[in-house]
Amino acid sequence: MIVGLTGKYCSGKNMAGRVFSDRGWDELDIDKFGHDALLEKSLELIKTFGSGIVNVSGGIDRKKLGSIVFGDKKQLLKLESIIHPVMVDRCRAYIAQNSSRNILINAAILHHMGLNSLCNSILWIEASLIIRFRRALKRDNLSFFQIIRRIFRQAKLDAKYWKEDVDIHIIRNNSTGDNLVAKVISLIEEYEKRV
Repeated sequence: MIVGLTGKYCSGKNMAGRVFSDRGWDELDIDKFGHDALLEKSLELIKTFGSGIVNVSGGIDRKKLGSIVFGDKKQLLKLESIIHPVMVDRCRAYIAQNSSRNILINAAILHHMGLNSLCNSILWIEASLIIRFRRALKRDNLSFFQIIRRIFRQAKLDAKYWKEDVDIHIIRNNSTGDNLVAKVISLIEEYEKRV
């Protein structure tokens, strides 16, 4: 069984992912694949975005690269065209090599990357804007404006616009972590009955 896990910033997606992992599922964290892709494609990235994105140890400085791409849609599309194929290929390869296992694909931009097409079911974790903002203040060491920017960047992520031929489960996470865990465990039990 392959489940896609997605949701907006500070919705509780990663907490839900840990519940799957604790139940023995293989969690593919697409953000980690992105870090690997930055290393693998560093020469191409430097050629595309310039030597200003290089850190003191010679690697890619993600903050410098982010400052270039997140304010400019064309630059962001360039970055995605370089690293997304690597990330998707790694995901596909892992699934092919572990086809008998239960796998969770944890990706905020699951649909944007086309990873939803690999899934038997999709889980969207949702929380209100106020709750997500409070969680961000508590969890991340970011300013008010940095949090607003992150939230605004994901404004178009929304489960109601998806057209899927697989189940979409929506879990609202406006309460406690324990409540989220209980809901996710219940859903995992439902998934595991299908296998």
